Amino acid sequence: MRSPLASRRQRVAAPVLLLSALLTLLALLALVIVPTAHGYNESTSACALRGTTGYTDEGQQTDYNRFQRPVGTKRVGVIYVDFPDAVGTTTPLDRYYNQISGAADWMWKASNGKTWLDMRAPYGNWVRMPKKSTDYNWARGFSWETHRAYLKDALAGAAGAGVNLADYDMFYIVPTSTAAAITHTPTWVQDPANPTWIWNKATNAWVMIKWAVTFGQDMWHWGHKVADHETGHTFGLPDLYAFNGEQHQYVGGWDVMGNVRGPAPQFLGWHTWKLGWITDSQVSCLSANGTYSTNLNGVEYGGSGYKLAVIKTSATTAYVAESRKAANNDSGACATGVLIYKIDTSVASGSGPVRVVSNPRAAAPTGNCTTLDMQTWKPGQTFQDDTARIRIHVNGSDAYNDTVWTYKW
Repeated sequence: MRSPLASRRQRVAAPVLLLSALLTLLALLALVIVPTAHGYNESTSACALRGTTGYTDEGQQTDYNRFQRPVGTKRVGVIYVDFPDAVGTTTPLDRYYNQISGAADWMWKASNGKTWLDMRAPYGNWVRMPKKSTDYNWARGFSWETHRAYLKDALAGAAGAGVNLADYDMFYIVPTSTAAAITHTPTWVQDPANPTWIWNKATNAWVMIKWAVTFGQDMWHWGHKVADHETGHTFGLPDLYAFNGEQHQYVGGWDVMGNVRGPAPQFLGWHTWKLGWITDSQVSCLSANGTYSTNLNGVEYGGSGYKLAVIKTSATTAYVAESRKAANNDSGACATGVLIYKIDTSVASGSGPVRVVSNPRAAAPTGNCTTLDMQTWKPGQTFQDDTARIRIHVNGSDAYNDTVWTYKW
């Protein structure tokens, strides 16, 4: 038989224990990362094709839970790394910074002032990696986990040196030029289902790492636009060069996602739309039978005029016409006029999701220009695809604009 005191204690303790258990449960729930609904760009155009590859492709609906929103200021932490077998001896590190810093101005022009890469080097010395450069298994096609191991070593070292990782949206990891084993420059993009955490000494807390460009020795060949190309991947853009066969068979030098050193590297108009740098109101969309006349302003310029004439041909395909001028990022263009290309959002990165349409009347290439770099269309010229039942006719041109008629029947 329990004493009255024991019974009273039990009656008093029960709600306390219940409250304690509830608080413990709430604390545990607070540690659980609850996935949010996927965020996508806001295009409602009938010509905004949906991607089907599950990763970087030409679909307009980019998953911003995985990729970086491409509008606004992006805080980029530049971290320099060396290795036990490739010691960095050059200081100050201006030569390295200057090799890639031009990416900021290039992106600013490409976005017509919509995106700025705020690049800062918070630690003006080398961060020593814990392993030899040859031990990171650096090779094209290496696994996401292998890539992550390199990134974590670099950022853990930076955090240990006092860098506040929480100050940055993404990172540029730059190796010493003596690390020959770190050859090419890949992009690392987070996997929300498998988050990457680094202990941040500056705030005494864990920081989630989402995006990084890990430069290789090819940065000395490509120059600063390799940073723009790779940052484009963090925005969800695919590679437009070919992974197999002739490397620049699809778009030549018409987009930095193709030939980084191409003569007209300004992002295609389709990409500026995907990135949110132009709006639906600047896209002439022909998704049903009919005819439109559209005055296209050069994609190299800002402004609110039309930038694209799109003819939708299926749920995943479309033809696009845009005006290209030798201005701003395209000042070295080999040809000007109307560029016509086909989009296929079911085609994976590196397999030709964008293919420039050849013009049989295009001028012959000269100098360093390739045949594909010359494929613009002039007034009086017409492209027609009888199978797709579409036609694009160039009706007029001036220094800043081109007028096209689009037909679908």
